[in-house]
Amino acid sequence: MKKSHGICMAGKFQGEPEQQVKKVVGMGSAGMDYLAEVASFPKPDDKMRTENLELQGGGNCGNALTAAARLGMLPTIVSKIGADSVGDAILAEFEADGVNTDYMLRSKSGKSPFTYIIVDRETNTRTCIHTPGEAFSVDEMTSELINVILQDASAVYFDGRLAEAALLLAKEAKARDIPILVEAERLRPGLDELLEQADYIVTSAKFPREWTGKDDIDDAMVSIMDRLPHVSWIATTLGSKGALLLEQLDASECHGEAACVDALDGSFAESLFKEASKLREISGNTTTKSFVTIDNECQVQSRSIASSGPFMFSGTENDQNKRQEEIRKAKESAKLAAIMNADSANPEKYESSPLESDGATSQRFLCLTAIESAEIPPERILDTTGAGDAFIGSMLFSIAAEMPPVKGAELGCLVAAVKCSKLGARPGLPYMDDITLQ
Repeated sequence: MKKSHGICMAGKFQGEPEQQVKKVVGMGSAGMDYLAEVASFPKPDDKMRTENLELQGGGNCGNALTAAARLGMLPTIVSKIGADSVGDAILAEFEADGVNTDYMLRSKSGKSPFTYIIVDRETNTRTCIHTPGEAFSVDEMTSELINVILQDASAVYFDGRLAEAALLLAKEAKARDIPILVEAERLRPGLDELLEQADYIVTSAKFPREWTGKDDIDDAMVSIMDRLPHVSWIATTLGSKGALLLEQLDASECHGEAACVDALDGSFAESLFKEASKLREISGNTTTKSFVTIDNECQVQSRSIASSGPFMFSGTENDQNKRQEEIRKAKESAKLAAIMNADSANPEKYESSPLESDGATSQRFLCLTAIESAEIPPERILDTTGAGDAFIGSMLFSIAAEMPPVKGAELGCLVAAVKCSKLGARPGLPYMDDITLQ
């Protein structure tokens, strides 16, 4: 039975006013997932039986918007599917969750996108084999369509798919000062141009290193911020470890306390996770935590957070030639990878446009925060498919609700963990009424 998407009651943060329902827009992938649960991953030329097989709606954008809907937003999805029975099922599932599908285009000749997912119970991993649908052409993204899509929108999210048409929508959203969240899951043709429009970015664990050529995750995240100085924050999901959040601060927020840093290494992020772990051990059960109860018996709880405090990143002011060479090598590597990741909705060749601060001296105030993953009993973890999408949907919610990004990331880790208690990307997503936030 579908739950009400009214004003968030149980889910509001203590001491904060109730959040009003707001419209959010997402453009990107939507399809059908065929989930095959197996005892262990098959070897080449093996024959084996599935222990469970389910058909569910999928796609990064579709999953993230479903998460946002269950948290109390009113999402609108923009994508393209086929005029087939699979497309009918995709729409029906969205509508049951309160996701507006008025701007889902349907191809009369093409088939709907689908993904075959092998869920390995032995390792708690999933392997995805994706078949894309027909391209969403730029000609289909008319000015009239853009206008109705963006009307009353509080935030817009792009998952990096359908890049050429998505860029038209992103530019108009930027012109209207509508906050833009871009997902950087992997290198794709057209993603650089979308990142240029972003106010906020959520990345996978691999993307920062692949895009920047940096070896360490924290240094890579700072390098992204250095190349995209208009971005307010970057969140990077780290699976069972949790997430890192890099925020750009106004100088007035630092009160002269910021240390000067010209480079980071992996030990910086690692030390924050160790500090978070120590804080959790010290506080024990004395700290009230956010939680979700699943199946009326198991509590999934948020854990600990540790922050670096403000620091001033000075970039590579004294070695511009080295920095430009790093960027050149990173772009060349990204170009090759993006071509391999191209789908039918993207151009065949990859053209990386110069970013606004490429080669420029930078100096800005930043803060890095480590958010531990939520605590869920290992035996309750059934499937990690869509955990990153659950995190993104939560961050989209936090943007529209004007929540502090650290609180949004904490919520994201909690929602992602709860999602893992069920097979598939959506069945385990909690409703806001089921969440107690602190």
